Amino acid sequence: MHQLKERMAYIKGLTSGLDVNRNTPEGRVLLEIIDLMDAVIHSVDRLNIHQEDLEEYVSAIDEDLTDLENDFYGEYDDEDIDVYEVYEDEDGEQDDDIEYLEMECPNCQETVFVDCTVFDDDDVVEVLCPECHETILVNDDSPVTTS
Repeated sequence: MHQLKERMAYIKGLTSGLDVNRNTPEGRVLLEIIDLMDAVIHSVDRLNIHQEDLEEYVSAIDEDLTDLENDFYGEYDDEDIDVYEVYEDEDGEQDDDIEYLEMECPNCQETVFVDCTVFDDDDVVEVLCPECHETILVNDDSPVTTS
């Protein structure tokens, strides 16, 4: 953009040095074209400024949306999951009231913790391994089938 402004200033300097005036038909046409080019350059400059502002605004909206999605859906990263934080209450102390069944997945050998209250309900509940997503336990007293 800076280069266009410099070239426009150069052309204006040439026309004033050549003593181009509006008294002749050619001079009027040439000066009108120069005025038109100057107006176009200013319009493009304003559009560039507005474009930069919009890009900043969209970037801010994108960051806000990302924060909102993380707050609403929660961030999920396998490396951030600490199995033992399940045992802690809000104060960071261990909660002895919750009992867990610890078992090893037969498919991927990952240690899985299952809340024992799952077995208290009359509903049939399947426990899936969080690592390989295979069924590892069903609380209906029937044998487990894997797919």
